[in-house]
Order: sequence, then C-alpha cells, then structure tokens
Amino acid sequence: MKPFAFPITSNPLHTKNDLRQNLIELLQPVESRYTENGNGYWIGNASAHYPPRVTLMEGYSRTLWGIAPFLAGGGDYPGYELVLRILRHGIDPKLPEYWGAVSDLDQRLVEMAAIAFSLMIAPEKFWDPLSPAEKEKLSRWLSFIETRNLPANNWHFFRILVQSAFRRFGLLVNEKAEETSFDLIDSFYKADGWYEDGRNGNFDFYTPFAFHFYGLIYAALMKDHDPKRAALFRERAKKFAPQYVGWFREDGSVVPYGRSLTYRFAAVSYFSACAFAGVEVLPWGVLKGIVLRNLRWWYSKPILDAAGLLSVGYTYPNVILAEQYNAPGSPYWALKAYLVLALPDHHPFWTA
Repeated sequence: MKPFAFPITSNPLHTKNDLRQNLIELLQPVESRYTENGNGYWIGNASAHYPPRVTLMEGYSRTLWGIAPFLAGGGDYPGYELVLRILRHGIDPKLPEYWGAVSDLDQRLVEMAAIAFSLMIAPEKFWDPLSPAEKEKLSRWLSFIETRNLPANNWHFFRILVQSAFRRFGLLVNEKAEETSFDLIDSFYKADGWYEDGRNGNFDFYTPFAFHFYGLIYAALMKDHDPKRAALFRERAKKFAPQYVGWFREDGSVVPYGRSLTYRFAAVSYFSACAFAGVEVLPWGVLKGIVLRNLRWWYSKPILDAAGLLSVGYTYPNVILAEQYNAPGSPYWALKAYLVLALPDHHPFWTA
C-alpha cells in the first residue's frame, strides 16, 4: 500500500512549528465532520460497544490531547472557536447537543480525562472563557465520575485528573473517591517501572501511554499540592525508560505489542510526557529524536484514508485489528504524542 499524497506526509517534522502544522493538517478533515446533532465528530460508520452518539463525543474529546498542548504552548489554533463551542454545548442539559447523564462503566468517563487535562493545561482557553453558569454546568457534568463505577484498571487515572482539575479551580473535591483511585493505581504497580492494567491484567503499552503518561501529567501539574506522589510518579517513570527505549528502532518504528495498537504513535507519548514533566530520562536530543523519528515513520505509512482521516488499523487500515472499544474516532488517542507542543520554544527539548 502507498500513503495518499497529502501535504502532511511530506512535513519534515524537525521543529515545533513543523509539528504544529502537522497537527493542523491532521485535524482539518476531522473538524469538517462536525455534527451538531451529536455534538461531536462523525468520522465513520463503524461503531463500538458504546452508543453511536457517544462515538461522536469521543471523536471530539480525543482531539483535545493535541489541541490543548498546541494552545498551551502559544500556538494559534485555527479551529479553536469550534472546539470551545462544542464544549459549551456538550455540558448544557437544556440543549439537544448535551452529552448526557453518565452511567457506570460509561465511555464518557474515559473522555472526561481529555477535558480535565485541557482545563488544567490551557485554562485561559478552556476555563476562563466560560461564564459562571457554564463553569457550574461543566463541573456538574464532570462530577459524574466521582460516584460512577469504574473498571479496576487505568480508568482510575481519569477520576484523578478530574479531581485535580477541580482542586486547581477551587471546586469541591471528592477526596474519598480520589484516594480510592490512587490506592488502586498503586496496587497495579509491580516493579521496575511496570504497571499491570488491573489485577491479573496485562503488561503492554498501557504502562507507557496510560499509567506513566497520566502519572507524569499529575507530577507536572500537581507537584506543589502533592510533592510526595509527584516524586513517586517521576521515579517510576525513570525506572521504565531504560527498558522501553529498546522497543524503538533507529528508523522510528516501535515493537507492535499488546492491545490497542490502533493508537499508533501514542506509544511514544511516554517520552513526550517525560519532557512535559521535566524528567530527563534520556539526554534531551535523544528524547527529541525518539519522538520525532517515530512520528516521521508513522506518516510514511498509509495510516490515513482517502479523506485524510486516521484509520482503524496499524500501518494500514485493518478493522480486524480493532478491539470492541475501538470506534472510528478512537485512533486519535495517538495525539497524546503531541504533548511536547505545550513546551515553550526555548525548552531544551526543542533547542537540542
């Protein structure tokens, strides 16, 4: 298979501006799929084990993993007004675009993490523009995660991120629910930087792109409130790096292993999170090289369909690869790799 000749595939991906342009071009086809009725992005007809309306919301929320760092790092994102509009409408129970009440084990509990993260990393773009009434609606919608049942796995970091956002904005924090989630996360940690995704669970990419990724975000954003736990997450990440770096080859490719391979370059987001948290697990130039080479390798493959949308698959479209929780918008969790866009231009990651 040959990749479609989109401009994005010829981007050299050497500088911060290159990566910004790459993200804009990647998300333009997505934003053209906005559907007001579902208040999200319709990316395709395939579905998952959750309702089609929720897949639309997922398509929106996953773009935030790239857009929020873009904005936090000083970028002028051209689709920002639509991004904010979707958020405003999604939290309003009086509008038909409302994302709805959230039940136990609900996919929307997962997607809350991207919103909480965006609020914390770019408050002037996601929190400050909201009216007092909208802030109340948003906090009320996010608070569903405090009382809903979560599977005993990495999902508990989503509750932690929501509570962290509440704490940063002076909102009421459910400390009991938060501590329950922290205790579960700690119970999944085994040794040498490795987490098991749930008791008797898996050891795979969820250690780098879930447990360490969220833990390092917490370490960076909540270090003043919780220095002991922030230091713990940083130390665990340091132990993981020497083992994980061997999964990446000089051409930028990575060992395909375990679940959720359709998240593609999310695999390198661990190193992006290390840079974001200031954890120099490798020399800055090496860290930068791993992240950008991996992205270049992916964009040399036919991972985009004829419309420029990320497909479900690995190095080419392949729905057989999908798990039951992979909807058409799911692959955009790969945007976790773009966390480095939040770093200032003079950061050693970019100047190395």
